Amino acid sequence: MLAAWPRTNYVPGGGPAHVALVILCQRRLADPLPISRRAHGMPEGDGAAATSIAVRGLEQDGPAFLTDVVEPFLPLLANDVGEDVAARAARCAFAYVVTAELPDPDDLGHVQAAWAIAKCVCEQADAEVVIDVHAVRAHLAADIAALDPARGFEVMSEISLLFDTMPDGTVAAWTAGLRKFGRPDVVFLDVPSETSVEAAEQLRDLAELLAAGERIELGDVVASAAGEREARSLPAERAQLVDGDALWMAPHTSR
Repeated sequence: MLAAWPRTNYVPGGGPAHVALVILCQRRLADPLPISRRAHGMPEGDGAAATSIAVRGLEQDGPAFLTDVVEPFLPLLANDVGEDVAARAARCAFAYVVTAELPDPDDLGHVQAAWAIAKCVCEQADAEVVIDVHAVRAHLAADIAALDPARGFEVMSEISLLFDTMPDGTVAAWTAGLRKFGRPDVVFLDVPSETSVEAAEQLRDLAELLAAGERIELGDVVASAAGEREARSLPAERAQLVDGDALWMAPHTSR
């Protein structure tokens, strides 16, 4: 029996967790999939039960398959896996969509199960790429097929850290993918460009905290070696940075 990835500091009361993976393939698979707990890393528990897979295809969906399933991801694919792979993905006739949703899960078995299914698909089909929708990143199918089924949880394999330079020269930095753990993404604003590396390390540390099950709510102050940050509502003019719930972690000044 393979145990689910734990949340060692789980605090109840978080939001729903949601995973969405899109696997673009050249051909359709036989049904049912030959998923193995040992070979693919499918855990026991509620997470596996909450994970499902659906197939979309050019023949059954018509032009909507390209406009709704493939084309929105082509810029991401070109950036993450290269123009050649993106061009092959654009010609794929099938997509396997793996989803998992759980209310405030106390472990990360749903994330583990979604990748187990993706690994199985990538081994069986002429798959090109796997798109992690909430983390806004793409992987070569061969890399997912090669995942160690007994690996442990690594937060940086599940999220992305994104950066945008503002007109005044400062940087906005934020996480993408904490929705997979039922937690809001976290945002830093007005980061001096020369401290972007330090900001990335702080964001990673916050992501690890939240993935492990901690909660951060409005008004909470989180301390680190780099100082204290207070959770605030994201200003409306910056809301477009993040798709979904997010907290602005502003530098905290003691009153």
